Amino acid sequence: MSNKSMPKASLFALALPLAFAVTTGTALADCKSGFVWREARPNDFVCVTPAQRSEAKAQNANGPNNVQPGGGPYGPTTCRQGYVWREAWDGDTVCVTPTERQKAKNENAGNTSHTN
Repeated sequence: MSNKSMPKASLFALALPLAFAVTTGTALADCKSGFVWREARPNDFVCVTPAQRSEAKAQNANGPNNVQPGGGPYGPTTCRQGYVWREAWDGDTVCVTPTERQKAKNENAGNTSHTN
């Protein structure tokens, strides 16, 4: 290895573990006792009660039943009358009731008080 490449290699050797630690550290924040990750999608680390996680999984499973057959003005994921996108994160188009969408927003807002 030449003297010119030594500083680059050293910098890379220091930066890679640091980048990994920052990425995994933020993604794997643990929940307080009595709370679990919602897991409404991969990498959904919002801390909720086990019952709320079960609700999110049920919504995911039932969501296709609440989509307007043939799509609509918002494309193929347009919800049937009386249903809205859950919007637990940007791009969440699972169709749920307005009450369920509000619950997801409340879960997101309360996340910081449920993490260690």
